[in-house]
Amino acid sequence: MNTGTWNVRSLFWSGALKVLHNELLKLDSDVVALQETRLESGIQKFDNFTLFNSGSESKKHEFGCRFYVGGEFLKYVKDFKITNERICYLRLKAKWFFCTLINVHAPTNEKMEEVKEEFYNLLEQTINQIANSDIKIILGDFNAKIGEEDIYKCTIGNECLHNNKIKIIQFTISKGFNVGSTFPHKDIHQQTWYLADGRTANQIDRVLISNRLRSAITHLIPLRGPDIGSNHNLLKMNFKVKLRVKNEKKYNKKRRIVNIFQNSKWKQELL
Repeated sequence: MNTGTWNVRSLFWSGALKVLHNELLKLDSDVVALQETRLESGIQKFDNFTLFNSGSESKKHEFGCRFYVGGEFLKYVKDFKITNERICYLRLKAKWFFCTLINVHAPTNEKMEEVKEEFYNLLEQTINQIANSDIKIILGDFNAKIGEEDIYKCTIGNECLHNNKIKIIQFTISKGFNVGSTFPHKDIHQQTWYLADGRTANQIDRVLISNRLRSAITHLIPLRGPDIGSNHNLLKMNFKVKLRVKNEKKYNKKRRIVNIFQNSKWKQELL
């Protein structure tokens, strides 16, 4: 499954959806989590793709999360739920299991502490609503710069940049998740967000996955090519699950009962 997350900053402009589709079509994307779409809630079906959107109830055209689903991948979508304009999730049916993608857009560091607490409480409630048997993947803009402290290596991996708030780490550890680390590249190829000056950049877009399935992420890298007028790079993830299948051979042949005294050779040896 080719998926990812992208803060597009806005899709509330003429021709935005066409540009979005053309950019994601080049990458052969199956499903992508989008943030700050600034559009109303609902499901929009087009010829080659479908959009599942959770927007703000107000008419200010702010926030909003959305899933882009490629045309052929739509058959795997079983459910779409909205928590609020910052959180929504998409449930997918694979051959042997269900996979739930949770799209999030966390408050920035400048927001009040109560706003951040409310966001993570709602995120926890959303996860608790999902079946325990589902594979859960959280994608989105966490506005969090995670550092390289040794104590958190088992949670954040080896290729995360800088240091910031501890909330995402506390949440990740408490729910048994792992912060997907971008694969080893130069720093310029690990940054997901940058300022207009072109010099200040960092990782604030994240992928969280269950600890037991962290090896299912075969590749995770920000792409600098796709352009939709945003100061965020698309964080692309390749995801592949290997299932263990027990091959137990069942023998239906009846046991053969042999009378050893019918064989003269065996009879002489035993008597």
